[in-house]
Amino acid sequence: MSRPGLQHRPSSVAAANKTIILVTGGNTGIGYEIVKKLATENPHFQVLMGCRETHKGEEAAASMGAPTNVNPIQLDITDDKSIEQCYLAINQHFGKLDVLINNAGTAAQQLPPTATLREKYDVIYNVNVTSTAVLTDRLTPLLEKSKLPKVIFLSSTLASISITIEHGPMYPGVWYSSSKSAVNAIMAFYSKTHPTWRVNAVCPGYRATGLNGEELTDELHPKHGAVRVAQLVADGPDGVTGTFSNTDGPLPW
Repeated sequence: MSRPGLQHRPSSVAAANKTIILVTGGNTGIGYEIVKKLATENPHFQVLMGCRETHKGEEAAASMGAPTNVNPIQLDITDDKSIEQCYLAINQHFGKLDVLINNAGTAAQQLPPTATLREKYDVIYNVNVTSTAVLTDRLTPLLEKSKLPKVIFLSSTLASISITIEHGPMYPGVWYSSSKSAVNAIMAFYSKTHPTWRVNAVCPGYRATGLNGEELTDELHPKHGAVRVAQLVADGPDGVTGTFSNTDGPLPW
């Protein structure tokens, strides 16, 4: 079994003094902007850029100037072997994980127009819900070794049942919106079962990414989706937990 490579292996002493952060789906879109913002703004962060194909992660890291505190790491959250290899690599190189940012997700955009309703639900729930839950569970022992473990789940205002019922209009892709409601439920579970952790859900806002194919503009730029995530990462021991928010503040459930 091959081990995911890390381009820059810090010493154990250096790792102990760093905040180790894993961003899933970190080589494109909002994940890329999260990695870039965290690595640029704090040299004490060691950011692991989760990517299904390592060479794409290396290209993404190079495009942001190849910062030494960014490590591409192979991770396909739908593959249990990949999750296990990722766990082993983090454990070997760092011995802990301080922050897990569950960003990887899908809107089933890869499916053909002829895809059935069952296929849409199966694909989206497998990635957004099941795989996110499995990864978080597997990395729990590494998070427990942190002085202040944090888990951030990337969600959506579409996950809000209150907004759906009270304000509408109803978003037609219920397979996607309901998957994000399930993500919020997973977040709530971890916030209650791990009271010493800081566990939150964040809506990054509607941004131009591969999920929607929107044209890139300054207003829709994915970099804006990294702002609230970075705020939660920077929070201290008194930071919030069990919340659902965006850059404007709390969101209704």
